[in-house]
Amino acid sequence: MGKLHTNFASRDIVEDDLLEDDSSEDNEESFCNPVSKDNVRDSNFDKALIEFYMKNKVKSLKRKIMQSNIRDNPIPAYQSKKSRMETADRKVCTRYSGKLFSTVIKALTDKQVYVIKLYGMECMLKFEKTDVPLRFVKWIASVFDTNSSEIQLTKKFIPVNKQTIHNILDLPIGGIELVPDCEAGREFLLSHFKVTSIPNVNLFANKLISGEELSDEDIFICFMLVCFTSFLCPNSSLLPSTQYFHIFKDCKSFARYDLSKFVYDWLITSIRSFKLATKKLSKRTITFGGCHYALAVSYLDSVEFGLNSLPDEYPRILVWKGNRIRQYSEMDKNSSKSFGKRPLKRLVPASVYQVERSFGKDSCKKFSKTFSSPFNLNGKLKGLFSSFLTNEVIDDIVQIIHTNNIGKPKDFEAWSHSLVCDVLSCLQNSQHAPQPSCSNNSIG
Repeated sequence: MGKLHTNFASRDIVEDDLLEDDSSEDNEESFCNPVSKDNVRDSNFDKALIEFYMKNKVKSLKRKIMQSNIRDNPIPAYQSKKSRMETADRKVCTRYSGKLFSTVIKALTDKQVYVIKLYGMECMLKFEKTDVPLRFVKWIASVFDTNSSEIQLTKKFIPVNKQTIHNILDLPIGGIELVPDCEAGREFLLSHFKVTSIPNVNLFANKLISGEELSDEDIFICFMLVCFTSFLCPNSSLLPSTQYFHIFKDCKSFARYDLSKFVYDWLITSIRSFKLATKKLSKRTITFGGCHYALAVSYLDSVEFGLNSLPDEYPRILVWKGNRIRQYSEMDKNSSKSFGKRPLKRLVPASVYQVERSFGKDSCKKFSKTFSSPFNLNGKLKGLFSSFLTNEVIDDIVQIIHTNNIGKPKDFEAWSHSLVCDVLSCLQNSQHAPQPSCSNNSIG
């Protein structure tokens, strides 16, 4: 280092000797106010050296702070491997965005709403902006057993299946199975929108929000792509998944697919992937996909909230909206990272599907707009049997059932409604009264 300094100095001296107009006064001034190249070079070197020192000092302080935290909160030697992994600081992110989906719904024009209803997906228009805390759904996933498809608490279990998804979101159920076909889906989307790569989901959202002139099929495809990517089946990417693109080839047949099963399978797969990722210490960022809204509601619907219980209205998407999921999850919170404080309901209430078996699909469709609650027996009986019985007789029947059902679980209440409906249907058929009639299948 000293040798290098000598070379620079000798070179400067030679340059000074070659200056013709050099005077002693100038030399004295230079000496008193040094601004030579050497001084500039030295000052830059000093700055770089100080910057390097500060960076290393900061790193050293960070290491000391982390070591002190470990000393203050040591991990016991007997702590399980799972507990050690949970202790590690992990960042969990998600592409689920009820905010984006609700924004698109609010921005839809009358024509766009009409097209979506025309293709059989009116159920998705019922969604309103709902806050789903990530910490809450992470906890549900941590106690979810994907093998048995149950939320497992202490000696209590909450089953989750495609019927649960249907009851919450009112998606089509029991139709054609949606088999993923990534290659066919990718080819269709690229050719249909004339692009060379899969666009970001925001592109499809902007097409709807901006009011761009689109064909009916394009309106429906853009809406469902936003719906799948941000709400029903979010994955780890901002780009829509190619697994379901191929079903858009025939939009008129879209509602014939078993979408409840597809969304359910996607949720189970997402939970399984999330739990496996938490076991890998090398992963610092974990993505949690699936429909967080459906997962949260499937749990909260089975929790007993006493006087704060919400009405038994189906689909549940009509009830769980706004800040309700956050509010009710706070009521069930044990600590900052744990929930499950409140007891579960003794029995899960009868589903729409169960009541539909009792009253008949056609009858339920006919009167669903007038009577949204599956337990509104009086209204349904009057709608089905008004030509067979007077309103006074129906009122008496409902009063008798209500009196005998006091204190009974809602499963029993639904069964009793089913029994009455079947009995009255038999009496009506025996007198050859005009239909509609209930199916002969009862619950029990």
